[in-house]
Amino acid sequence: MVGETGIANLPEPSSVLMRSEAKLSTEILVAWKDRFIDSYDVELQEWINCTVKGGVNGPSAWDGYVVAVTVDACVKAKHTGQIVPIFIPERSSFYIKQLV
Repeated sequence: MVGETGIANLPEPSSVLMRSEAKLSTEILVAWKDRFIDSYDVELQEWINCTVKGGVNGPSAWDGYVVAVTVDACVKAKHTGQIVPIFIPERSSFYIKQLV
């Protein structure tokens, strides 16, 4: 994530440091599955469990709206070089989800 005062990175997964042919190297993951498969399995199982109970879990349409407004402000800030405030109206009760 790139922010106003710095950059945050996820730590690289553990890998063996190799010394070979006068080089010091580590393996780089090239597929998201290798890094996030356990998290994806947990997320998918949570969705299945919720669905079996007759519910829906996860991001809502409101969450998508907030993301879209935020991204629009970020793009505008990038192009103008200015700080762009993000205004989110009060959430309607229609968008307040009941978790199962």
